[in-house]
This record gives sequence, C-alpha cells and structure tokens, in this order.
Amino acid sequence: MPAITDVEFRQFSARHHNATRNWLVVKLNTDDPAVYGLGDASPMENEEEVKRLITDFVDSYLTGKDPLDHEVHWTTMYHDPHARGGRLAMTALAGIDIALWDLKGKLLGQPVYKLLGGAHRDRIRVYANGWYTNPGTPEQNAEEAQKVVDMGYTAIKFDPFGQHNYYKVPLEEAQLAQDRVAAVRRAVGPHVDILIEAHAKFDVMNAIQLGKRLEEYRPLWYEEPVSEENISELLEVRRKVDIPIATGERLYSKFPFAQIVEAHAADVLQPDVANAGGITELKKIAAIAEAKHITIAPHNVCAPVGAQAEIHLCASIINYEIQEYHAEFYDDHYFTIFPGFPRQRDGYVDLTDAPGLGLELNEEEIAAHPPFKKTTARGGTVRGI
Repeated sequence: MPAITDVEFRQFSARHHNATRNWLVVKLNTDDPAVYGLGDASPMENEEEVKRLITDFVDSYLTGKDPLDHEVHWTTMYHDPHARGGRLAMTALAGIDIALWDLKGKLLGQPVYKLLGGAHRDRIRVYANGWYTNPGTPEQNAEEAQKVVDMGYTAIKFDPFGQHNYYKVPLEEAQLAQDRVAAVRRAVGPHVDILIEAHAKFDVMNAIQLGKRLEEYRPLWYEEPVSEENISELLEVRRKVDIPIATGERLYSKFPFAQIVEAHAADVLQPDVANAGGITELKKIAAIAEAKHITIAPHNVCAPVGAQAEIHLCASIINYEIQEYHAEFYDDHYFTIFPGFPRQRDGYVDLTDAPGLGLELNEEEIAAHPPFKKTTARGGTVRGI
C-alpha cells in the first residue's frame, strides 16, 4: 500500500456574473508518483494561512501513514492541536480529508460514493447560482432567470435584496426586493423552484417582515435570514415565516449543526465540504440531520474538486435536498482544468463510475489561470452602517 509522503498546492481563478474567485486545491502525494489524491481547501480568503496549516498537518500527522486510515487521521488532526476547529483549521482539514477519500477510491478502484455506502440516486439535482445581476431591476432579473431555465435548470437561487443593507431595510428597498422575486416567479412559471438568499444580513424583525412579503411566491427556502450565531433568532424567524429556513455555510463542524438540529431551528442544512471538515464530517452532519428529518443541501463556492466531492456525498445520503451549482456561470476553464467534472443536463448532473472523485488534473490550464491579486463578490453583503 502506498504511503503518504508530502503535499503540493494548485491555485487558480475564474469569474462569474457577481464575483471573481480564487481556489486552493490540495495534491496529496504518495511514494508511488502515479498515485495521489485531490482535495479542495478553498477558504475564499486567507489562502496562505490555510496552506501553512495543511503543510503542518501533513508533516506532523500524515507522512509515512496509510491513506486508507482516513478517519483515524481526521480524528487525530482535529483533536491533537490545542486550538481545534475554526474556519481556517477546518478548511485545512477538509482539503486533506477530500484528498484522502480521492486516494482511497483510486487505490480500491471505486468511486467515492461507493465507499460511502452506495448511491441512492444516479443523478443529482442542482440549482443555479451566479446567474443574476445584483443589484438588478426586476425586469432584468426576470430576463436572466428565463435564460437560466432555458438552459435546463429547474431551480434557481438569488439574493433580491440589493447591496447596501444590514440589519435594516428601507421600505423602498423591501418593495424592490419583493418586485424582483415577483418578476422572477412570473418569468419562470409555477414549477421552477426559487431559492431566496439573504446572506445573514438582517435582524429578526426585518427578516420576518421580508419573509412575510415573499411567502406568496413559494420559495423553496429562505437562506440565512439572520446570523447563524444565535439559534434562538433563527428559530424565531422559522416560527413566524411560512418558508423553509436554510442555513449553515458559515458553520464549521458537526457540533453547531447538532445544536440547530436539536432546536429544529432550520429545515435545510448547508455545510460546505471545503470549509466544514470534508466528506467525513459532512456525512456525520447528514446523519445528525436525518434523525430529525432535516435535509442537506451543501453550500458550494468550491473548485470543481469540492463540488465533485459534494456530488458523491449527495448521492450517498438519504436526506439530500439539492446541490448548489455555479459551474456554468464561471469562465469555461472551470471545466477544462479538471476533466471529468460534469455539466448539468435538465437540471441534474450524472454520477461517474471513475475511481475516487473521478477528476483529472490539467496542469497547463491551472498555470494559465493564476489567482487574482484581489477577489470581489457582489452577493449583497455590503454593510450600510
């Protein structure tokens, strides 16, 4: 059995309608040069700190070890350091964990979803994100939404709340948000799911008032209406707004998710595989949620490696809801950098039978798209205070 030797990193960039992104890919090597695992440790910022953490984890805990012992390695890397957990450490751990699963699949000649227990489904439903102008007029967002549906998507997510708001929303801004959602609903018809993103900006009162405005348009969910930091606030919104509540992209291990599940403060959980501990931890979060019949819809602003890891995970869990998918709204090289990453068809992506995650690494394309010096995002998170 090949042993782990060292780690390398690959970084690249791409842009979509609202953002420029950098990604950090982990290449976990073994003493067989032909055998390596790919992981995703994209934190959206602080890449150098994450790289240092990953290198330290590999040097301290993994060099010379059997890659098949991935859960033993996960537990050691989580519990041994004094300052366990947190966004950066969990992102580092996630990148290693995903690479270990990829390695395990390659060594055993099986796709990752087989190693997770098999596939409950052979196609994964995805929703589009990254397609809309923010802020855009209602008419503009409606036209954009229709184009996305024409591409085959049956579910679309957007933030209708504009840019400059935080806690409070002026009445004219609230009306404009409602008008955007109404226009998009008219454009896509009654059978396309609309997902409402709020980016954790509002206080409880405003989150409730805005949610009540949007109930008639039947959103699939209302995402991060309030901060994830106070479960009581999330629960209050859930009790007073007749839209399913989703949250979780800013939570970084099973423990805060368990508290949300115990309080039944959300209907859909959204851990990100590249930030919340990798495939190993997301599988456990899904099991915790299943016990209360809460569904999982992984957050995804990942590189193709993390997105593919989530696709394998979603195939393997019974309480999967839907998968976030930006891919077709990034530059075209998002696909060519990792041959094997699937394009959506009719709102779904197909599973692969290739070993591991089923991705190749195109070194020339990686080199052709170096990281941006500064990234940007127009997701409605600019504070107006």
